Amino acid sequence: EQLIHELDAFLVQLKALKRTALEARILEELSRLMHKRGFIHRVEVLVQEGIIDISLFDRKDHLVPKESLSKGEQQLYATAVLKALVDESNIKFPVFIDSPLQKLDKQHSKNIIQRFYPSVSEQVVLLPLLEKELTHEEYSQLKTQVGSVHRIEAKDEQHSSFTEVKADELFELAVV
Repeated sequence: EQLIHELDAFLVQLKALKRTALEARILEELSRLMHKRGFIHRVEVLVQEGIIDISLFDRKDHLVPKESLSKGEQQLYATAVLKALVDESNIKFPVFIDSPLQKLDKQHSKNIIQRFYPSVSEQVVLLPLLEKELTHEEYSQLKTQVGSVHRIEAKDEQHSSFTEVKADELFELAVV
């Protein structure tokens, strides 16, 4: 009975440490990705019955509702949470990102390209619409880290296929 009590206390302490580490990691990632320095001053993670609730606070310790964030800021928030969870899990798995950079301005896109994509995972798969969700200029910033490039091409209304293309030819082949 005493051992069970000690194990329960240990698990509570371990969860508190993980929660604190996750809070710090999310805040660190938000600070790296957002160009509004100090906009989010504190992050609070609440884990209850397997559900994670994350609250953001400004410098005056006022709650910042996530709905009040711009679409770009919401995307940066989701990106920061993803990066923090990947880092805290210590599990290496591929990360798939649909519609990258869609709601971001040039500065935030640059931050994501330079700071997030290279470090979020050993394998990152981007699924962009060319020139809409990923421009040639943005792709040029990524190209040195690209392992392979494939285009999804529609065969008909029900079927599509993957075609490998050379990294330097992706935008030359793009249908605009």
